[in-house]
Amino acid sequence: MSQQRTAFVTGANRGLGLEICRQLGMRGHRVIIGARELERGAAAAAQLQAQGIDARAVQLDLADSESIRRAAATVAAECPVLDVFVNNGGTFVEAWGTMPSAVTMQEMRATFETNFFGAFEALREFVPLLRKSPSARIVNISSDMGSLGNINNPESLVYSVMGPAYQASKVALNALTTLFAKEFKDTNVKVNSASPGWCRTDMGTQDAPLSVAEGADTAVWLATLPDDGPTGQFFSSTRQRGAMEW
Repeated sequence: MSQQRTAFVTGANRGLGLEICRQLGMRGHRVIIGARELERGAAAAAQLQAQGIDARAVQLDLADSESIRRAAATVAAECPVLDVFVNNGGTFVEAWGTMPSAVTMQEMRATFETNFFGAFEALREFVPLLRKSPSARIVNISSDMGSLGNINNPESLVYSVMGPAYQASKVALNALTTLFAKEFKDTNVKVNSASPGWCRTDMGTQDAPLSVAEGADTAVWLATLPDDGPTGQFFSSTRQRGAMEW
């Protein structure tokens, strides 16, 4: 691929999203940071620019449909195609250890508004630009905690974790991965889910075993797959890019 590829990453002004942008930028991608607060996005872009990365920021609030539409229009006005879309933005609102029966409807709705509905709407709005790429890559940032195979497996580390609204939203996001992969099955578009595992971000805390760079690795790998790479699958940094059970 001789032309510079362009990547858009949601929720990318800090933590995992910013590290994904940094790693893609170091691989020669132009990166566009989707940030709820444009000032913070611009500051993050300046950090990457100082490292020689072609970066800019666009305001994007995944809980605001108008913001999503404006972001897609802004990117379309500047870029003839979009090659990479990383659905990274997300939220965790309930307290760790909350039982499903104790989750409030407000917590559940707020979580799904960003983690599922916002992720779906953003991807849908950017699909026209992604279709123009000869080899688009879509990566939905999921979680080991969104694996149904592990949620109910007593031998899994996930079994002892409880965050019902967050976990349910990531299960739903995984469903979108399989459905969009089916839509694009006869094209060069690859759609996969990536889990960063437990890494040292604001959500993961400094007690996590993986660095943010290690957590970003699987997503960046999926964003740069060759045309014979996998699609419609779920991979985790916990397993060094290995497949994760749905």
